[in-house]
Amino acid sequence: MTRASTVRAAIVTAIEAANPDVRATKQDRFRHLDAGASRVETAPDRTFQLQLSAQPQRLGPSIGCDMFQVEWLLTFSYASSQSGIEDRIALDTERFWGPVERLSDTVAGLARVDIAPQGLNDSVDGVVESSFSVIATYRLDAAVITS
Repeated sequence: MTRASTVRAAIVTAIEAANPDVRATKQDRFRHLDAGASRVETAPDRTFQLQLSAQPQRLGPSIGCDMFQVEWLLTFSYASSQSGIEDRIALDTERFWGPVERLSDTVAGLARVDIAPQGLNDSVDGVVESSFSVIATYRLDAAVITS
């Protein structure tokens, strides 16, 4: 049975499994940071957060199940002191995009995942943030709604 939390966990796992750009060291990898767990300014390079930005929305009932859509804000943090930061952000984006979009091939009930860039932000001292909207459409078992 697919729930928003199942999809979120699959997205986090897919990003953590992706290899960062070719200049990355063994310790240089994508790390998920739960919202409120730590300050982004003190987190390691390539830390990311996946925060709920809109509650799951029912798209319309069908026989025996319902389609829902949920949206998250995905934000990667990069140390601005690193050289070639724009190239690193572009390369990393290319590396995580495919595995996240293809999650519907492996997660039961997940119809699709859409990713849209939201831009770059350097308002946090020493950190450049790269943000994306992630919208997942999934089938929720009707038993969950009626229970």
